[in-house]
Amino acid sequence: MSPNMLYFLDCTRNRIAPSPIIDIDAERALAKSLGLLSPEGIVTEQALTVLDDFETFLVKTKKKVTTDVLGDDFLQQIKTYRDIFPTGLLPTGEVARQNIEELKIKFIWFFKAYPNFDWPLIHEATNYYKFIKLKDNLKFMATSSYFIQKTDPKTKTVKSTLADYCQLLQDDPDIVFKEQPFNP
Repeated sequence: MSPNMLYFLDCTRNRIAPSPIIDIDAERALAKSLGLLSPEGIVTEQALTVLDDFETFLVKTKKKVTTDVLGDDFLQQIKTYRDIFPTGLLPTGEVARQNIEELKIKFIWFFKAYPNFDWPLIHEATNYYKFIKLKDNLKFMATSSYFIQKTDPKTKTVKSTLADYCQLLQDDPDIVFKEQPFNP
């Protein structure tokens, strides 16, 4: 089955007008001749099975990509990361902890952008960040999501404070044990 046919059937099933990038009339005629579309233009059980199988394949592929990028135990690692942040609201009024799904998306970006960092370093850097922010009563602390990745709305520049703290700890692993105040 061609990608055009899958697209056409998915649009038909969801009652969405297909884009003119495909030959809609040709796909409709072919779908009817293959028994994927009834004479009334309704998606058949056979077509629904094909579409469901394709969606299952896509979900498995996305899960494999996620596991390849984040590791087998990524959900536990994300939960550990999330639990470092305080519960409730930060002094800025923002919710401190975001949901696991949002964090998973941010971490996929993070590990693709910074493959030299790993989970133990991420957890250590996050704990150090929290330690620094606790000295100032969490004033100006980033949320769990923004700490990983934040896009400036004006410049569209993407920044990762987490990456900065990971690099800080890689450059000076003993900084965590020093008694002097943090001076950037």
